[in-house]
Amino acid sequence: MGNRPSRSNTAFHIQQTSAAPLEHLYWFIQVVEAGSLSAAARRTGVGKSSLSRRLMQLERRLNVQLLNRNTRGFVLTTIGEQIYRHALDMLAAAEAAERYAQEASDSHTGLLRIVAPSILHRWLLNRLSAFTMAHPRVQFELSAADTCTELIPRRLDLSLSLESPRDSSEIVSRPLALLDNVIVGTPALVRNLKHPRSLSEIAEPILLSSSLKSRCAALPRPGPPILSADSLLTLLEAARAGYGLACLPHFACIDDLHSGALQIACPDETVEPSMLYALTPSHRGITPAVRSLIQHIRAELAMRNEEWIGAIPDTRTCA
Repeated sequence: MGNRPSRSNTAFHIQQTSAAPLEHLYWFIQVVEAGSLSAAARRTGVGKSSLSRRLMQLERRLNVQLLNRNTRGFVLTTIGEQIYRHALDMLAAAEAAERYAQEASDSHTGLLRIVAPSILHRWLLNRLSAFTMAHPRVQFELSAADTCTELIPRRLDLSLSLESPRDSSEIVSRPLALLDNVIVGTPALVRNLKHPRSLSEIAEPILLSSSLKSRCAALPRPGPPILSADSLLTLLEAARAGYGLACLPHFACIDDLHSGALQIACPDETVEPSMLYALTPSHRGITPAVRSLIQHIRAELAMRNEEWIGAIPDTRTCA
C-alpha cells in the first residue's frame, strides 16, 4: 500500500441517499484502510461483491481509475491516492460538523443572536454580562428593534419584545416581565402645562406616541400626537429635549427622574403596565444556552425585586 495516510476506523455513517458519490467515497476509504475487499467486507459487514460494485460505480462517476487490481489485491493509483486524501478531508469535516452539533446541543457555547428594544439595551447588557461570567464560551450579537418576530429569516436565537405574537409553528412566546409605565416630561414642560394631574387637563397636543400597541396610543389623548416614532428610545430622547410627554417604562427613566432631567406628569392617570416577552424559535430550534439565558434573566428579576419590573413566573417549560 506504500506510504498512504493511515486512519483509525470511524463509526461515522452516511445513510444511503441519492448523494451516491459521498456514500461511495466512504466505502472507498473503508476498502483502502482495510487493505483489501475481503478485509473491508469483514470490517464493515458489507458483502465483498457489493463493495466492489460501489467502487466501480465511483470510478465511473469520477471517470478515473482509483485502484490497480491484481490477484494479490490492489494498489492505489496516483489519482486514487489524491482522491483518498480528499475523501479523508471530507470525512473529517463531516465528523467535525457532527461534533459541533453535539457540543451545541449539550453545552453552553457559540454565538447567540439577540434583538431587543434599544431602550432595554443597558438593562439587558447587565444581564448578559452576569451570564457571560458563568458561561464564558457564549458570545452575543445584539441588534435593536422594538418588536421583531422574524426570527428564522434573520437567524435570531432570541427576541425580547413588548408585543406578543401568537404562538405558531415557528415562534414560541413566553411572558418574561411586567414593566410599569409612567408619563414623563421635562420640569419646564410640566410647569408650562400647569402640573396636570391627568391627560384630560391638557388642552394641546403634547403627547409623544409609539407605534407599539398598548403604549401612548392606548392613552386618552387631547388630540393627535405631536410626534410618533417606532422606537421608545427615540421617545425618551424627545422627552428629554422637552418636545412632549412620553409614556415609557419606569425603569428606563430612573436616572432622569433622579437627576431631575425628567419628572412624572399626570400622576393620577391610569397607565397600564407593558408585558415583556421572550420570543424564541420553536422548541426544536431553541438551544440550551438560550434556555439558560431566559432562566438567568428570570432569576435576576426575581432576586432584584425592583418595584417597576415584576418577574413573571415561568408557567411553561423552555424545551
